[in-house]
Amino acid sequence: MANSLRVGIIGTGRAGRCQARAFARLPGVSVTALWNRTRAKAERLAADLKTPGLEVFDDWRRMIDRSRVDIVSIATDPVLRLEPFAYALAKGRHVLVEKPLAWDVPEAEAMARAADQTETVTAISFNWRYSPACLTLWRALREGQIGEPLDIQTEWRLCFNPGSDPWRANSGVLREMGSHELDRARHLTGWQFLRLACSLRSAPGSQDRTRPGRKSRETFASVLAETADGAVGNFRLLINPGQPERRIVLGGAEGTLTLSSQWLSVPQDQDSQRRMTLCNELQVIRQRSREEDPFVLEAADADCQPGEVLSGQHTWNRLIADFVSAVRNNDRGHCGVPHLPHISDGLAAQRLIQACELSNSEGRWIDLSPPEH
Repeated sequence: MANSLRVGIIGTGRAGRCQARAFARLPGVSVTALWNRTRAKAERLAADLKTPGLEVFDDWRRMIDRSRVDIVSIATDPVLRLEPFAYALAKGRHVLVEKPLAWDVPEAEAMARAADQTETVTAISFNWRYSPACLTLWRALREGQIGEPLDIQTEWRLCFNPGSDPWRANSGVLREMGSHELDRARHLTGWQFLRLACSLRSAPGSQDRTRPGRKSRETFASVLAETADGAVGNFRLLINPGQPERRIVLGGAEGTLTLSSQWLSVPQDQDSQRRMTLCNELQVIRQRSREEDPFVLEAADADCQPGEVLSGQHTWNRLIADFVSAVRNNDRGHCGVPHLPHISDGLAAQRLIQACELSNSEGRWIDLSPPEH
């Protein structure tokens, strides 16, 4: 593998733009090709990047065939991920794909099979594994700071005005937010959930404007999941017009670890005056029974976030740096980058999402198939 790497990005919405910035900041890495369904968006990103020789394509297949990129990043809507993923792998490209992995489980399974058979490096962008607080929490658990983990509770309240459309995609809170938190629960604890129950609701005025006549995207999700040995996960996700919150509380035999967030209001995108409220995940608080006062855990120096960068961009920066490292070392198994998510992690999250949707529609607990080895 040559030291210089060329990147082509398929999809230049918010995720694609954040990925482009993360790739462009790395030495020896250049974003040299872009495609978006709306060409004008790709052209605006190209103008921002100011990369010599960067080309905007009208067809993503032509981009893969003719741009001579080493890496393809897929940041399209979930309905258009399987085909470019399989095509890029067939052409010998390394591939990073945004979450959720696909639109449904059969597509996700096809992508996982393709990833298993390729000789190149693949990964999925569960970037919130890389927040300073999440990395601190992961380390504290492995150091045994609260003993054996027994339960995990997550709450994510995203602040948006009633009737607004935060994603412009065919997704709701379960797929967009829940995919991250279900993955983080698995990554932090190593648990495999045995069964789950889920309730999904849509707020008035949240109808799907891109698909007339189709049901509303859910703006509230509550998931209760259990493991075979009695550990419990409780996930609460919602869009609301009031106070935002993002928190993970992990209970163990000797105490708790709490990941807490700070919040800032920023423009939603380059094309509108709308604003969105985003979090900085910087702090983990430990409380143990033998300690009178809570204790703030310090992030490792390598995990600290620059003051001028929000956690959202910082997490993409860290994940993509690990992905590029894996590419340069042909590390298909991510042995040297243990936080980098595998395509199989995306499939696991997709199966949990499907079980949640089935539980909600049938009003019952759903038993989960044991993981394949």
